Amino acid sequence: MELAVIMLENTADNQELSRQIRDFHKKKGQPLAIRFSEELTHIILEAPCLYIPDPAQLDPRTIVDGQIRESGGHGEIHPRHKGKTVNLHLDSELVAELEQIRALVSSKTQHEVIRELFVRGMRAYLAEKEGEQSE
Repeated sequence: MELAVIMLENTADNQELSRQIRDFHKKKGQPLAIRFSEELTHIILEAPCLYIPDPAQLDPRTIVDGQIRESGGHGEIHPRHKGKTVNLHLDSELVAELEQIRALVSSKTQHEVIRELFVRGMRAYLAEKEGEQSE
């Protein structure tokens, strides 16, 4: 999975910004990995989508690996190689099933649940095709 990455100099201001980003992620229930460079000179933040309270807070020396987008009063950094957005029109029965699945795995977002269903469906389809070809 592609990740969006921010690399900040390890300064007091950037430590505070990192805390704000961490808290923003906790509030949204989104994953975030925070680590330091080997020399402890940089703070590295990684996530499937980085949520920033205010993109203007980023220092000009900040290294951003991803695409910055403004969204509803906050900034989002998406991975550079993110897939295309697809609008799906699902019937009410499928939507109800997705909501039941999501309720069972409340730690996952609807996006993650749908992606996992697609992956499992493709694996089952390919296994079925292989079974047909070997007969």
